[in-house]
Amino acid sequence: MSTVVLTCVSVLALAACSEAEPSPTAAPSTSAGTSATTAAPSATTDPATTDPGTGGPTAAADPAADRKLCTAAKKIADTTKAEVMKAATSGGDPTPTIRKAYTEMAQELAKATAGAPASEAVTALAAFGVASGRVATAANLDTAADAPEFQKTSAMANSACKKAGVDTNF
Repeated sequence: MSTVVLTCVSVLALAACSEAEPSPTAAPSTSAGTSATTAAPSATTDPATTDPGTGGPTAAADPAADRKLCTAAKKIADTTKAEVMKAATSGGDPTPTIRKAYTEMAQELAKATAGAPASEAVTALAAFGVASGRVATAANLDTAADAPEFQKTSAMANSACKKAGVDTNF
């Protein structure tokens, strides 16, 4: 099995183990338990808080809008993961389904973030969508999915959505 399929299987297994909803009273990014690596990054150095169009900080986020966007992104991810799992367990070559899943992820995230007010979640999900599109068209899916850009944008999207109260688990 390819690394991408094994990764998808692992992600689904982990997701199945953590069905608990985040606490609605938890503070998005100011909790005392936040690690030093995620605490208050500089807007000028952190691409997740930098507006790609201007290079400056993104606008103040609307928590409700970010939560709604992240919830939509989670649904997109869950749908594509289910398709990949079905293909991976069918016994055939899952590569075409995996390519399709990355393509759909890129397209759906582009639609979901288009025209949305700038925020950390919008910026991170848009970047992850672009990276997903690159994986979909790469000659080698395994290499592209393991590439630093894809891993970084995935982590940024997960972090931004976690701050919005949604565990996307990309």
